[in-house]
Amino acid sequence: MQESIIVIRAKGEEKITGEGVIEVPVLKPIPDQDALRRLKELCLRKWDVAVFMSTVAVEYAHSVVKDSCWVKCMAVGPSTAEAVRRLYNDECLIPSEYSSIGLLRMLKGINGNILVIRSMEYNNSQFNELGGAVTEVGLYRLSVNVDELRKLRALINEREASGGPYALVVTSPKVAREVSSILLNLRHALIIAIGPTTSRELSRLSIPHRVAEVHTIDGAVNEAKRALSEYRSRV
Repeated sequence: MQESIIVIRAKGEEKITGEGVIEVPVLKPIPDQDALRRLKELCLRKWDVAVFMSTVAVEYAHSVVKDSCWVKCMAVGPSTAEAVRRLYNDECLIPSEYSSIGLLRMLKGINGNILVIRSMEYNNSQFNELGGAVTEVGLYRLSVNVDELRKLRALINEREASGGPYALVVTSPKVAREVSSILLNLRHALIIAIGPTTSRELSRLSIPHRVAEVHTIDGAVNEAKRALSEYRSRV
């Protein structure tokens, strides 16, 4: 039986559970050694809040900073919070909306110095609204995995040729940009954005989609299952 849900993602993110799902990690993280050295220097002081934007960011941070250098921590979602718990034995706050927007809402009520630890893909960061209280450090860049991109094209071509409905889950704005040429003008795909930031990028790229109610990969997969069920009930 062919998988009906394809999750397009970066390698090393939240794990996927459930049958009928295939993941294609079209992006791979590559650590930036200068950024890792900078983080080590930044952590010579104590920060009021550290914000972790991905599980990969937590893992790279722990490779150079073994002990927490913050009073309080926040994580963009449950998987990232679990990585902090596992590596630092610390409990992070999680926003009700698993996104930079959700974190921004939480941070607006906090005084003090804030360290945001993330990937290098953050032009026009949401946290700029907080002004000089925030220091952001991108520990890694996301590079296109050409073999996985080729695999994605082949999978989509197969699904389109079969004529049956299938779903594509897009997990970040960066992923959306890198695969936009593949996602345009598909006839049988139901495209799901993991959250509002990814949704805005897909809209900018003129790619029709719907947004997951729960902004995790599992939440987006569940949204894809609902979308497929609704589609089938109409035909």
